[in-house]
Amino acid sequence: MKNSLAKADLHLHSKASNLPGGWFSKLIGCPESFTEPMEIYKRLKERGMTYITITDHNTIDGVLEIAHLPEVFISCEYTVEFPEEKAKVHVLAYGIDEKIHEDLKKLRENVYEFVSYLKAKNIAHSLAHPLYSVQNTKITKSLVEKFVLLFDNWEVINGTRGENIRELEEKLARLYEGWDKVHQLEEKYKIKSLRTRPYISFTAGSDDHGGMDVGRTWTEAQALSKEEFLQALREGRTSVNTEKIGYERLLNMVARVGYDFLLNKGKIPSALKPFTDFIFMHSNNPMTELFLRTFLGTSAERHALLKEALDRVPKLALERLLKEPSTSTLGESILALALHSAPVFLAYGQKVEEKKAEEIAKSFGIIPKRKERLAYITDTHFEINGVARSSRIIRELAQKYDLPLDVIAVWDGNVKESNLVLLKPAFEFSTPFYEEFKLRVPTLITLLDLLRNYSRVHIATPGPLGIMAFGVAKALGLPTTFTFHTDMPAYAYTYTGSPELMDISYKLTALLCNACERVFTPSEAYKKLLKEKGVREEKIKVFKRGVDTSLFNPSKKEEGFFQRKFGVQVKGNVVLYVGRVSKEKNLDAFLYCAKSFPEDTFIIVGDGPYREEIEKKKPRNVYLLGYVTGEELARVYASADVFLFPSETETYGQVILEAMASGLPVVVSGKGASHEHVEEGVNGFIAHSYEDFAEKLGRLLESPRLREFMSAEALRYAQSMDLTETYLDYINKLLGRTGVRV
Repeated sequence: MKNSLAKADLHLHSKASNLPGGWFSKLIGCPESFTEPMEIYKRLKERGMTYITITDHNTIDGVLEIAHLPEVFISCEYTVEFPEEKAKVHVLAYGIDEKIHEDLKKLRENVYEFVSYLKAKNIAHSLAHPLYSVQNTKITKSLVEKFVLLFDNWEVINGTRGENIRELEEKLARLYEGWDKVHQLEEKYKIKSLRTRPYISFTAGSDDHGGMDVGRTWTEAQALSKEEFLQALREGRTSVNTEKIGYERLLNMVARVGYDFLLNKGKIPSALKPFTDFIFMHSNNPMTELFLRTFLGTSAERHALLKEALDRVPKLALERLLKEPSTSTLGESILALALHSAPVFLAYGQKVEEKKAEEIAKSFGIIPKRKERLAYITDTHFEINGVARSSRIIRELAQKYDLPLDVIAVWDGNVKESNLVLLKPAFEFSTPFYEEFKLRVPTLITLLDLLRNYSRVHIATPGPLGIMAFGVAKALGLPTTFTFHTDMPAYAYTYTGSPELMDISYKLTALLCNACERVFTPSEAYKKLLKEKGVREEKIKVFKRGVDTSLFNPSKKEEGFFQRKFGVQVKGNVVLYVGRVSKEKNLDAFLYCAKSFPEDTFIIVGDGPYREEIEKKKPRNVYLLGYVTGEELARVYASADVFLFPSETETYGQVILEAMASGLPVVVSGKGASHEHVEEGVNGFIAHSYEDFAEKLGRLLESPRLREFMSAEALRYAQSMDLTETYLDYINKLLGRTGVRV
């Protein structure tokens, strides 16, 4: 038996939609479409459409060019007005003829007369994109309720609109199922309903203007002929279906119309034309396709080639600029970056529409449901530093407690772990003044495609990935939070000596913070600093991080550990520093103390750009062990006697907690936030100068009893800061939850 499921794309445009579609196209005189009706016909047939139509704006000139073909029925998209509200809507009419078209054009100024005519002539029709504003019409609750009174069919999937609007429009339609509800609206507005059935059925169409995505969104019905298909539309026996929708459709459409505009004016370079013609589906040369796919390194479907090209163009242009620097290649790079960012602006436009639709839906009590998932963005994950360590802890807890979050970083390896998404770098460069730390940059389009799958975004680092993710999250309308983990402006001053650069950096940080929903900082000291720098106080939240006391504890102490493991001949007491070996850590104070106590052993664990300088300046009793992690680091802590941490730019000082958990009294700087862990003279000392560091360290080195007392107090404090509990509280705040749920 012949399959009777018929398909048709019920919303699409040809060159007959020849008026400008917006202010810019009007400015340059570019019409909405250049697509030939026969191109549309062939592509629809290739994509499996059973029946063919074209719905140009207020004209049937396009569809008439193919109306002689057996699968084609004549249709049109009319702009029709609600006279009492000065509101306009688009109505799709199907299976009409030239006489009916002329009649309908005369009725467009009154939607009630227009729809009455459609009903009287038994013409299949549908309300196009109900929650989309036509010609700046304000969509109100009253207008939507009048839609309910007039239209039996609503187009709920439109290929160029936001991917979440379908849910809202379907729920709105179903909210008014039943004649009782229709009659209530008749009474409310004193308008007689023109509905013929108690429920609203749905249609779908691509709304394509460029010809590239026609037939990728469609309406289905059981029908063996055009007449049966149109009858199914009239009777509401339809279902809707689509391939994936998103900004890609809008990108193809806008780019194809723009390309055709330039093509008609002879502005496409002849060297590029064979390739751009293939991308925009003007040609089907298999050799061109082979070259393009090889050049772009992609096996993507043809309708996705434009996006693939835009994704790769910036890297190619910048590589060319570096190889052949000139005004011309600079211009090419700027153009490539501009084109590469176009999808973000298109996605932003779609999300603005979607937000407006959500506000309308909320006025009916319809709250859109989105799957909760947090994107935790970090420029550092595998490196050895506090921010990377935090991201690893968060990922481990997400795995353990099945929390809806992914840590997202950029990495060139093939690591595959749950709750971890690694983007391939398009560019990679060393951090200024810190060459061993690489900044890796993904493509903007890759990030856009990823983040639209999340409900919230958290920025853990203001590096390239963090800044890009912030911009994309804003374009997608995602709630965004930020953690001030690192005092980058202070670092900038330390390395450059420029107070102007530091001031600019703080101003930029304040802009970022104020643009976020919430800003987290790990200490009261930095909450105060951010407030002083212009961040609004109500946005700032302090979060505390605990320490893993099962890993870091005094039981890990081993006699002779440093000699056995590192070849360090210990004499006297062991004074320990753990952290980056960099200028901002104020390690010269550590060296000053080492020179002050030549009979004791001073050990630095970590690495960084300042190591070479330390090697040159250090006295003989200072040893640099490089990076140490895990159990071995726990034994390092526990086998030392005092922890000396002179850094003045810490926003928290996780290593201080690790030292305390290992039973070490601590001596820390009074600047930054390190001192917030310390109760002066109880679990450690707070120093304010080199001499102060030496004096307070001396007290501990000279008094075993004082060390023992402070060790016990340090351990007690660390044990009160449970790592799992504090991090779970932090994660739930990032997720926007009010209580801890695991």
